[in-house]
Amino acid sequence: MTFRKVLVGLLMVMMASPVWGGAEIVGNITSSNAATVRETKLTPGSTVFSGDAISVGVHGATRIAFTNGAQAEVLGNSLVRLLKADNRMQIVVDRGQASFHTSAGKDMEALVADTRIRPAGGSETSAIIQALGEKHAVIAAQKGALLITTAFDGQTYTVREGEAADLSVAPDPQQNGAAIPPGKAAPGMSRSKKRVIWVVVLVGGGTAISAYLLARGETTQPTTTLENEISPTKLN
Repeated sequence: MTFRKVLVGLLMVMMASPVWGGAEIVGNITSSNAATVRETKLTPGSTVFSGDAISVGVHGATRIAFTNGAQAEVLGNSLVRLLKADNRMQIVVDRGQASFHTSAGKDMEALVADTRIRPAGGSETSAIIQALGEKHAVIAAQKGALLITTAFDGQTYTVREGEAADLSVAPDPQQNGAAIPPGKAAPGMSRSKKRVIWVVVLVGGGTAISAYLLARGETTQPTTTLENEISPTKLN
């Protein structure tokens, strides 16, 4: 009976463990404050896996060093998901504010709403993503240029260094006759699967970048520190 209990317990642990369950390791936590994953507190050195959802408390922040050499930072009151697809690391910003930095370019991207954000080339790139609600997001290129692609029609916009893209949902003119606000518009899909119009307006990125840096406050280190972090690959 004792052996059977031990065996059952071992099987339960194996089923619950991302390592034994076959999930791919994507990186490690380099610093963390009020952040959790799988209902477990994140601490420096914690391993993160593809499919993990990281939640950060209101006054928290966490930084991630990925195995591909890229880094990400997630600020307070945010929820992001980590995915590995086609040898590319993805950070999905479901709520709040996050950023990523990469020197390799094409092996890192972010997603917000139904929009994909990736480096425009293979040079060093830093992007800031702010999900301000289900119908509003701001994406800024702090370093290097970004390509922003909407899912519905694949329309792509280039955001140059120092610029930002303001994404908002406008009423569909086919539904209520409303005019599309000024800017570059591309169709998208809402969570309710009703057709909406994504309005993408390219603006100066100073405000978005300043707001992000202000939100970081004293909970994070300077960008140069984040850029110089080396991605550890060992398990905790």
